[in-house]
Amino acid sequence: MTSLILDVARIKKVLKELGVDITGYKDDFVARRVRARMLALKVGSLEHYLDILKRNREELRRLLDNLSINVSEFFRNPWAWTRFRTALRSYIERKKLSVLRIWSAGCSHGEEPYTIAIILLELMEETGRRFLARVYATDVDQDALRNASRGVYALQSLRNVPPRLLSKWFVKLSPTTYMVKSEVRSLVRFRRHSLITDPPLMFMDAVVCRNVLIYFSRNVQRLVLRKIHRALNPRGILFLGASEYIPENMSDLFRTVDARARIYEKV
Repeated sequence: MTSLILDVARIKKVLKELGVDITGYKDDFVARRVRARMLALKVGSLEHYLDILKRNREELRRLLDNLSINVSEFFRNPWAWTRFRTALRSYIERKKLSVLRIWSAGCSHGEEPYTIAIILLELMEETGRRFLARVYATDVDQDALRNASRGVYALQSLRNVPPRLLSKWFVKLSPTTYMVKSEVRSLVRFRRHSLITDPPLMFMDAVVCRNVLIYFSRNVQRLVLRKIHRALNPRGILFLGASEYIPENMSDLFRTVDARARIYEKV
């Protein structure tokens, strides 16, 4: 299977025929994920595995789960979220907003958009200002979105949540399971959306797109960043993952607010 990387173009072609367009994904990433599924099924040839994909919708779903990187947790990299909260508060105070719209792009199982919703509720309490807040959470994985809308999580996803916020915004269902309270869930709207093929959501005050771009090729990264630029209101905030950054040749679209936390502002 070491030569599987040479067949990625064919894998992408077959998936496109099955209604799944992963054209912009990095070849080595796709190869690793397909190899993992082949090993799990003990399939020795790509030809055999592609035949399984064409006949078995359940295996197609499992491969898509592997490709969508549904790994997340609340307040992932807590220090970066603290910086984002500071930038967001400054934006809100500067704009004197009555409506705030934030897009969580590539939201996985919902930890990220619920984290944003908690921050917004805390900011409203902290500042004494009330505004209509909405978090638009999108992903390509329909199963992940269904799970996210339930708002039920194991302790592993909650390890970065401060005890005060855990008791305030979550309901304990069992010793190892919690549900996000309805006040938080009411702020979030989930929908299926592809950053690569679909038009961007518009009129956003902030876009949180963390640990998504790293799986795309450089050309697709630039395409997605241009879409995000279109989506943002003037001086809107972009929050990326720790390993992501704005390319130098796109500095006319975004200026750096906090380089370490990967926070940018629309130019």
